[in-house]
Amino acid sequence: MFATVVSLAVSIIPEGLPIVMTLVLASGVWRMTKRNVLVKKLQAVEALGQAKIIAVDKTGTLTKNEMTLEKVYVDGKTFDVEGRGYEPEGRVLLKGAAVEPLNHPELVLAGRVALFCSNAHAMYVEGKNIWKVSGDPTEAALGVFGRKIGFRDGEQESPKIAELPFDYLTKYHATIHRFENRNFLTVVGAPEKILELCDRVWRAKKSEKLSGAEKEGLEAVFFDMSQRGFRVLAFAINPDAGDSVTSGKLPPLIFGGFFGMKDPLREEVKGAIERAKQAGIRVVMITGDHKITARAIAEEAGLADGKDGVITGEELEKLSDEELSKKFGICNVFARVTPEHKMRIIELFRKRGEVVAMTGDGVNDAPSLAAADLGVAMGKIGTEVAKEAADLVLLDDNFGSVISAVEEGRNIYKTIRKVILYLFSTGIGEVLTISGAMFMGLPLPLLPVQIIWLNFVTDGFLDVSLAMEPREDGLLGRRYAKPARYILDSFAMKRMVFMGIIIALGSLFVFRQYLDGDLEKALTMTLTTLAVFQWFNAWNCKSEDKSVFSINPFKNMFLVGATILIIGLQFLAVYHPFMQRFLHTVPLTAWEWVYAASIAASILLLEEVRKLLARTVFARNPG
Repeated sequence: MFATVVSLAVSIIPEGLPIVMTLVLASGVWRMTKRNVLVKKLQAVEALGQAKIIAVDKTGTLTKNEMTLEKVYVDGKTFDVEGRGYEPEGRVLLKGAAVEPLNHPELVLAGRVALFCSNAHAMYVEGKNIWKVSGDPTEAALGVFGRKIGFRDGEQESPKIAELPFDYLTKYHATIHRFENRNFLTVVGAPEKILELCDRVWRAKKSEKLSGAEKEGLEAVFFDMSQRGFRVLAFAINPDAGDSVTSGKLPPLIFGGFFGMKDPLREEVKGAIERAKQAGIRVVMITGDHKITARAIAEEAGLADGKDGVITGEELEKLSDEELSKKFGICNVFARVTPEHKMRIIELFRKRGEVVAMTGDGVNDAPSLAAADLGVAMGKIGTEVAKEAADLVLLDDNFGSVISAVEEGRNIYKTIRKVILYLFSTGIGEVLTISGAMFMGLPLPLLPVQIIWLNFVTDGFLDVSLAMEPREDGLLGRRYAKPARYILDSFAMKRMVFMGIIIALGSLFVFRQYLDGDLEKALTMTLTTLAVFQWFNAWNCKSEDKSVFSINPFKNMFLVGATILIIGLQFLAVYHPFMQRFLHTVPLTAWEWVYAASIAASILLLEEVRKLLARTVFARNPG
């Protein structure tokens, strides 16, 4: 009885599973690193394959995070600003003709405000021939525009007295500089907020009362710039303010104009989003931009069309979870959101049963990255806080790398299923073989040492080689089945039992045939038959529905090599004197090898029949 219990325990416990699981995940991490995806948490690799929603932060993920100020609207005039990136060179055009900025007081005002409200610096990196930003890219673009107008160092000529940094609640950045013996207040922020704070407008070097009609006209200019994909900031001034500035207690402001910025889309974004759609993955964009700008960028990226709606932060605060959940089914764009809104968006998607991956780069993104099923941080522009909260880091800040990582995650999921299917089906076969012999009143068909040989030698090499299975085709296709909640779903369980029954019936049949003669011969034939069953079964597990004869066997040379190796080891177990004493085996004739292989081939034949039915009958009639 003790020998029986040991035999059953060794049969049913997949000793190699922890090692193989670690190998599968580690090899997946290695392949992801080659695709510029750094994996911080090993368990996140498999979770990638189940991601159905990718929530992306627009700036830095979909776009290059290279803000360039291209439009200036001030005193009823619209100026075009040329230039490339953060290089402080470029002409200023009015109605297509180049102008001298210093001859236009309205441009001088806009340039001074831009420079006063910029704490960032653009620096040229020698050798790499690139411009890098220290600080916020938006403020860097403002500073570059100020230099294009002709300003150099505003702090020396006009020292800063007070400052109110940008806050997502106030939606503006305010500074006070000493200028012309007065305290000059400048405010730059969201257009709707700035217009709300202004009661006058700057016209021809003086201020005039801002009427309702003029405010509507300014709003029309703002909407027009937003529809063309510009990120629009408004600016206002108070040329004679106090010594300090406090949030919510600003003095009366004079409206100055609008800055129109463009942050170009990354070249790979459109293709990556198309790949995501083909893979059945939904990409939603979350941004702090105005809803009109957000819609224009989303349409340019292929995320949305004219029919798709935009949910704003204001709506998020007013609507209930049930109302928002209905809108979430059709809306891919979220605008004017705060970090708290991001958290709510992620949590609502998860309540809908979606597996959510979230990308981000800033400090404020850290809570959302931690709350998502999978947090993805930007490696180049991302803050250390965001990287620490994330599960993955994109070393190249390439959104396309996220889709490649999802493909790798799906491959890992499939590979784990193959390994588990193989280990448990052979384990079930061994258990049923031993249990069946007990119920039939027969001796044990396998000795404990023989079971150990099968589990550690035969299984050990084959499951490791299956773990090195190359990536399947079509993992990002529409036909890819959504992963089940559990790896061992009902279909996998049925396959395991089906294979296990075939293995048990074949092995018991051979054991019963040889039992009337020599017991050692019967044990050797059962051991050999079970070993050959496992050889065939490993090749069965390469695919759920494709015929093994349609798959190129040399795509996984590890499996080819492992099969050849364990065949040689099985011959050694049968014919080498030391192994005969150790495993209690006796030599077999060529006919007995053919007989064992013929019985074991039944698992290959019956699985081919099942796969054929899966590709034809069941594919047409899934019910």
